[in-house]
Amino acid sequence: MTTNLLSADAAAGSGGDLNRREFLNYAWLASLGIFAVQGAVVTYKFGLPRLGEGEFGTEVKLGNVDDLPGAGEPPLAFKRSKFWWVNSDEGALALFTVCTHLGCIYDWKQADVKFICPCHGSQFQRTGPYMAGPAPRGLDRFVIRAYDAAGSLVAETGLDGGPVKIPPGSTVVVDTGARILGSPA
Repeated sequence: MTTNLLSADAAAGSGGDLNRREFLNYAWLASLGIFAVQGAVVTYKFGLPRLGEGEFGTEVKLGNVDDLPGAGEPPLAFKRSKFWWVNSDEGALALFTVCTHLGCIYDWKQADVKFICPCHGSQFQRTGPYMAGPAPRGLDRFVIRAYDAAGSLVAETGLDGGPVKIPPGSTVVVDTGARILGSPA
């Protein structure tokens, strides 16, 4: 009779009760699943850009064009946003501050009236075209947009990256996420 009782208890216990080993297996699998989900969330958030206002890779609002250097004045560096504001008789340009040769940061030399890269000596005209040195092309440019007081677009850099004429009183925005490659040397 004891044999029948044991087999009856075993049959009754197999109908959904968890033993310790099964419980620990399920708990282990659940903790692995939670860990995997947390890892995926952290990886996703790590991959998102964390750009602040006015930083490189964003649209940089410069304000009123009348407050920026005019034609003939030396270029103005926006180091945080990585561009030079250059205004000429043909229009305005936003030149990327990185040399097209090996990525050094070039500088404006007022005495020579040109941009010169300190690493390998590449030289560029005031408006970005290649002059001399090992650089393969002229300086890269960013897209400039100008808006009137009502917020309507009144001027924008073309696909060729040429200078853009900005009407007086316009608000200027430089899109440092939209780069136009310089002309070949």
